[in-house]
Amino acid sequence: MSLPMIGRTAPRERAAVSGRGSASGLEAGASKARGGLGPRRMRGEEGLAAFVVCIPAFFLAVLLAIQFALWAHASHLARAAAEQGASTAAAYGSTPAAGTAAAYQFIATTGPSSLTTPHVTTTTGTGNTVQVTISGRAQSLIPWLSLGVSSTSVEPVQQFRASG
Repeated sequence: MSLPMIGRTAPRERAAVSGRGSASGLEAGASKARGGLGPRRMRGEEGLAAFVVCIPAFFLAVLLAIQFALWAHASHLARAAAEQGASTAAAYGSTPAAGTAAAYQFIATTGPSSLTTPHVTTTTGTGNTVQVTISGRAQSLIPWLSLGVSSTSVEPVQQFRASG
């Protein structure tokens, strides 16, 4: 059984109470924990190395995200143009040529630079359906990257049928 010491303090406690040795003791211990007593680095050197490595990777990620957004926009534009062309070609009394013209007109009006080199094909299928297929390329930020876009829409041809 140990009794508390009254009036006496341990050497570590004395240094902390008197204020001597506390800061220098912590500094020396921290220096040894970092890897020895070698030359100290300036404060910003580790950050500069991380900055040099991470910034190009960050810019590449942003560039790829923008390229994906351009591709998605071109894909949605092709889908909407195919639906517009199929709807026009399937209308009562319309022709497949009218559907092709409507699809080209939709692309020219909505996003002529988003979908480059568009090609529209309109065919009439069996069972009185009209199929419009649009293919092209998405606008590219990266010169060697060429992303293709294609969309197809099929609609039944509207017909007048007499009742009875």
